[in-house]
Amino acid sequence: MTELDPYGVLSTLTTTSEIARWRADGLPSDAVSTENAILVTNSSRWPLIIDPQLQGIKWIKQKESAPERNLQIVRLGQKDLIRKLEIALENGYTILIENLGETIDAVLMPVIQRATVKRGTKLFIKLGDKECDFHPDFRLYLQTKLSNPHYPPEIQAETTLINFTVTMVGLEDQLLNMVVEKERPDLAALSTDLVGQQNGFVITLGQLEDDILHKLATAEGDITENVALIEGLEETKRICDDIQQKSELAKKTQTDILVTSEKYRSVANRSSLLFFLMTDLVKIHTYYIYSLAAFQQVFFRGIAILSKQSGEADGDDVDKRCEELRHNITLCVFNYIKRGLLEQDKLTVATLLTLKILVNDGKIDAESVEFLINGGSCVDPGNIGPLSWMNESIWAKVKALESMPRFKGIGDYMQGESDEWSAWFDIEKVEEVDIPGEFKAKLNALDRLMLLRAMRPDRLVNSLTTFVGDTMGREYVSQKPFNMAATFEETSKRTPVFFVLFAGVDPTPWVESLGREKGISSDNKRFINISMGQGQEAPAEAIIRKFAKEGGWVMLQNCHLMSSWVPKLERLLEVVSEDAHEDFRCFISAEPPPMASMRNMPESLMQSCIKVANEAPSGVQSNLLRAWDNFSPETLESCSKPVEMKACLFSLCWFHAVVCGRRRFGQQGWSRKYSFNTGDLLICSNVLQSYLDANETVPWDDLRYIFGEIMYGGHITDAWDRRICNTYLQVFHQERLFNGLELAPGFKSPSPNELDYDGYVKYAETSMPNESPLLFGLHPNAEIGYLTNSTEKLFFDILAMGGGVEGTSGDNTSNAVREVMTNIQERLPEEFETVSLTLKAKPLLEGPSGPYIVVALQECGRINALLAEIRNSISDLDKGLKGQLNMSQAMEDLATAFMLNQWPGRNPFSKCMWEKLAWPSQKNLMSQFSDLLLRVDQLARWTKDFETPKSIWLPGLFNPSSYLTAAQQVTARRTNLALDKMTMETHVTTMWDPSEVTDYAEDGTYIHGLYLEGARWPKGEEAGDTFEVSGTSCAGCLCDSKLKELLPRMPIMYVKSVPIQPQWEASPVGYLRNDEAVYECPVYTTSFRGNTFVFLSTLKSKEGEVQKWIMGGVALLMQTDD
Repeated sequence: MTELDPYGVLSTLTTTSEIARWRADGLPSDAVSTENAILVTNSSRWPLIIDPQLQGIKWIKQKESAPERNLQIVRLGQKDLIRKLEIALENGYTILIENLGETIDAVLMPVIQRATVKRGTKLFIKLGDKECDFHPDFRLYLQTKLSNPHYPPEIQAETTLINFTVTMVGLEDQLLNMVVEKERPDLAALSTDLVGQQNGFVITLGQLEDDILHKLATAEGDITENVALIEGLEETKRICDDIQQKSELAKKTQTDILVTSEKYRSVANRSSLLFFLMTDLVKIHTYYIYSLAAFQQVFFRGIAILSKQSGEADGDDVDKRCEELRHNITLCVFNYIKRGLLEQDKLTVATLLTLKILVNDGKIDAESVEFLINGGSCVDPGNIGPLSWMNESIWAKVKALESMPRFKGIGDYMQGESDEWSAWFDIEKVEEVDIPGEFKAKLNALDRLMLLRAMRPDRLVNSLTTFVGDTMGREYVSQKPFNMAATFEETSKRTPVFFVLFAGVDPTPWVESLGREKGISSDNKRFINISMGQGQEAPAEAIIRKFAKEGGWVMLQNCHLMSSWVPKLERLLEVVSEDAHEDFRCFISAEPPPMASMRNMPESLMQSCIKVANEAPSGVQSNLLRAWDNFSPETLESCSKPVEMKACLFSLCWFHAVVCGRRRFGQQGWSRKYSFNTGDLLICSNVLQSYLDANETVPWDDLRYIFGEIMYGGHITDAWDRRICNTYLQVFHQERLFNGLELAPGFKSPSPNELDYDGYVKYAETSMPNESPLLFGLHPNAEIGYLTNSTEKLFFDILAMGGGVEGTSGDNTSNAVREVMTNIQERLPEEFETVSLTLKAKPLLEGPSGPYIVVALQECGRINALLAEIRNSISDLDKGLKGQLNMSQAMEDLATAFMLNQWPGRNPFSKCMWEKLAWPSQKNLMSQFSDLLLRVDQLARWTKDFETPKSIWLPGLFNPSSYLTAAQQVTARRTNLALDKMTMETHVTTMWDPSEVTDYAEDGTYIHGLYLEGARWPKGEEAGDTFEVSGTSCAGCLCDSKLKELLPRMPIMYVKSVPIQPQWEASPVGYLRNDEAVYECPVYTTSFRGNTFVFLSTLKSKEGEVQKWIMGGVALLMQTDD
């Protein structure tokens, strides 16, 4: 028994000589690998090895390499698999089935189950439609590269699942050996010899012991008279003494080597941290997956670059050398990762890397990092006092900061110095100025980030950029131009290059240009570019085989269209690269999947590739210049009306730049994602020239229709987005275009008579205002909202990857999940008694409020289904954590959601049912659960006597449309009008609190709880004169938002049922009034917009401002994301 084996389990299942033999065969020397090897060799079931880093299969191949084992390595789907398996079964050979997926062919199940039949003295097993002899020496190994496979229960029951995934400590030891091997090759060589010698000694001693026992067991007569036996024992003793002396000397030498090697421990520790950060990245996008082999190449490159810069290691100053190694390896690994990251994820990864390194090096405490990542909000923050400039949600976050010692008393200090803090809060770039008062000296850089997280999350992206740059170096936050030649230097015949495709970015010219420099081009038939599609599989495979043999470059474009074929491509590349020509290279391109958690490329292929994600700049100016660059002076001169062509084409390029750039503002920009591209622009330019040539004057209406409804509009599926697109065209494409039309604030259309092609380029470069939402017609708050959402996404992604500190232990994770479970269970209300409610409601259904009662009963049914699912799933998870039930995928997903404070089922691949049974929401778990309690409370009050609320909290209903339809039904019955001849219109009342509503609305209903995005509704005297609508006092019209007030609450709204008028236009979203004094405003359930549309609201607007609200993306929302 030892410290690592306190109960003697290892010594019972194996011997030191056997462990030494395993390590000689390539088994990593860490304890976990040794335990895995024991399971492989002692399990009665066949081992299924989870081996993403390929360390297990490397050991097994060497272990089973003896000629008598006749190791056969096969894959599922291989033509001769069954034949090789049959031969191995009959002769007792070894079969290794590598690179398994998540399913196994049914024909193999009898072999996996060891379903043998004994006839006489022989064993037989069924393989397909025939029986084979089963040799007792037969061995089967199953291996998968998948890092987190989900096998069905029958596979788990019939095999021994063994996780060979490398551990952080084990990898650190391996990397330490590699560092020493590179930095001190003399010590490494000596250590390797000593380890080999020691393993040999252990093996020899074991053999000698076995030999002695055999001789003693087989000796006959009096052993004291057996001269040969005694001489053999003496010789064995001499050998043992000799080994003992050599072992003592070797141990002393190894101790000296270990002392020197340990000086490089910090380099190995940092490198191990970097690898595990790389492996976590797949949690935010399926393209971010890397192999240990790829990491090791980058690791060695980092050491090699330093050796070139500063020469060989100086043994006298190891600490300085280690610091340089840490810096160089970290930068090399980060640059390798960054090259393949989407733009939106680069700061996330840089931030996570910085935080992990600072915590690992002991420069910041883990508690502060966790607080920064998770945020915090005080449940009972107390009175906000004089801080009227601060909303309550920010105040709750400020009070939560007081749990950290350095922020103690900050809330009271703010209340005492309200004016000073208010002035600080209102500064646009608040991260660049000092914090007020005594906290300026108290707080460090990380504390400032925590304060901004609470009060000004919109400025945290810029602040994090500065923090990472100051801590790690500017190279971690600055973007160098993509260098194809430098990337090529890292490739090899075994390493493909994978390009992520984006709109407006084509990697083909990069590859072709580099190829010409290397003497490889399509002219000499050594470069082939294949655009993948149906029927291109066979030509692609043939070219790969040819170039692998003869040398050449092949580029396979749009591989995302060939999802069923790319696994074959991965296997083909693996096979041909074994003995490929040194000039063979494979370049692959594909669009990223629609969702980051979706897979459209095989995991093993992505692990081996060098990934390149070189997105085009997203600014309006860069989009405009890139759009204009698609044309030439000849394009303008080829038109019969070159003056009109210049102005209209520049306006079209501006329109293209705006609709493409608007995407960065999320759902307020476009409620759905559209792939506007250069092809749309080019086709529209051709249409423009054709129509100008064919008409005496510019046909504005025709061009706007073709551009907005057919070309760009062909991408658009949402009616409200189509309205935005057409409004842009109405603003940008009109007669005033030739007379200095203002395309955006401070940016007018230049005179086509004064500028030529190059003049337009210079004008766009010099006259463009600074990038801001105003260029898109949006309010400055849109930028604040975009930056705030970026901050939330950044920290959510970091949280999904495990936070900024090393992985939480299993016990702590379980305790955190239990804490959330207990919190929910204690507050979870009982379901409604639907039977008694139905009986109570039955006599009231024929009354005037019958339609409302039907809605109430429907809501009770839906909320009961959700409450029951929550209660049952938490109960199952509790049993799973206690070991009373097997943990299912749904239970694991539920526990993960609890850890992330995410509503279960929000991830589309989750097996949890909460999201499917709930209402649309963007809130986190605890906020949405609080929302659930409020919904239950409203329903409880409503169903007590089935008295319809005078003002309904409309967002508190699962199906708000049904309540509005019920209001129309009630009005239709009372007025004897046909329901299909009625619709709704909305008016904004002078009431702001539901308690102010004393009577029911005439011909409709009052609703409250809505928020306005992109504008606001004035209050009090600012609303102006009041007017009455059916006895309801109303006032105000849409006005510009206040800065930083992103979602102001709306007053009580009067939804009135009205007959449809003949002049109104029927549309998929409702009846359009086409009134210049009415803004037809979409109402959405959440800020995600899109398919959460509920109804059309009519809001009063000043004459001539409707276009402003349309381009501003103004909409009513039923809930915030907080």
